[in-house]
Amino acid sequence: MPNPTDAYAELSGVLGTPEIGPGVVTLKVHNVAMARRGFRLMKLLALHPRLESHRTGRIQYTLKGYAPERVVTVSSGATSWLAGCFLVRGYLSHPESGAAHLEFWAPDHTIRDLTMQTLSVLHVKAKVLPRRGGYLIYLKDRAQIRSLLGKIGAHRAMLEWESIDVVRHMKNQVNRLVNSETANLRRTVESGLTQVEILRRLMAMGAGQHWAESSKALVALRLQHPDWSLKELGQAMHPPLSKSAVNHRMRKLLQGIAEEN
Repeated sequence: MPNPTDAYAELSGVLGTPEIGPGVVTLKVHNVAMARRGFRLMKLLALHPRLESHRTGRIQYTLKGYAPERVVTVSSGATSWLAGCFLVRGYLSHPESGAAHLEFWAPDHTIRDLTMQTLSVLHVKAKVLPRRGGYLIYLKDRAQIRSLLGKIGAHRAMLEWESIDVVRHMKNQVNRLVNSETANLRRTVESGLTQVEILRRLMAMGAGQHWAESSKALVALRLQHPDWSLKELGQAMHPPLSKSAVNHRMRKLLQGIAEEN
């Protein structure tokens, strides 16, 4: 459990107020887990909570306690206050969803301003949309969402987001590599087929009789293997040729430059 300062801040965030003053503190929630959390916070702060449950369509849990004669603000526990707000009035999309989304609901302009100020202190840039009965404060940047989850103590959710983002990044990288290799292979095959067509035309015109023996061997390899790269052609030659040497010789052949034996 948090220390008393952070507990006050989180409880005020759950209540949707900028501070907790003296008097009766009432919390109404529909989630049993949130009811337990509120009870523990109030118990830690010695507010002597009482828990009531009511069925009005769905079960409502009501917590009542009594705050001491002092006002507690969230100035020293802003992240805890933000965590309390998120627990009751927050929403987070599934990390595998294509559209990342984290939001806070602010019932009035005071909570809106305090939420925005707290996010700004945490170096998180959020946007605000006015809605009926309040304001919607939201983030859509995955990196900022991960960072904010860690800062408000939602470490398990943060790790889940990080894990999925790492896997997604690796898949994207693999896809880029595969696409690049596929494109390179396609260009190689297209180039090889074009060379085969030109070489056959030159041979039909009798140009082959002017080629050196090494060039004839290179042409024979190209005709047999139109899908091979220049590097593969060079490695199959005897003696082997470099890629640049094969490229230079092939260019001369395709231009019809005569080579005497």
